[in-house]
Amino acid sequence: MKKKLLINCVMLLFSFQCFSQPAGKTDYLQKSKNQKTAAFILLGVGAALDIGGIITTISNANKQFDFPDVNKVNHSGEYALYIAGTVCLMGSLTLFILSKSNKNKALSLGLDTKQFQQLKNGNLYTGSYPALTLKIGF
Repeated sequence: MKKKLLINCVMLLFSFQCFSQPAGKTDYLQKSKNQKTAAFILLGVGAALDIGGIITTISNANKQFDFPDVNKVNHSGEYALYIAGTVCLMGSLTLFILSKSNKNKALSLGLDTKQFQQLKNGNLYTGSYPALTLKIGF
């Protein structure tokens, strides 16, 4: 029973993959645009969080200087802002890199017309057919 269920699941997975279509040029360009937008948003949020951490640090430093009798100032909020801001900045960097990669994929894929020659009844005919081209740069 388990074996039949496993075989059916594997066949179902293969059938889903067989009916899938390759991603086209417009798909890669749209994905690149969406990733770039998300990267700019993360960049802005990360910069705002880091600036907030700097402002909080300056504020706490002023509290320690103005009120020397206060023994301890809680710095956990500053650290949280710095860490969250840095994570957002690293995430935006990753999205910028992925966006460029998808844009390069879109530029390397294209639809082109290729020519072919065919011999028919002793005459040479030239025809054309649509072809998907992939540019590979080294």
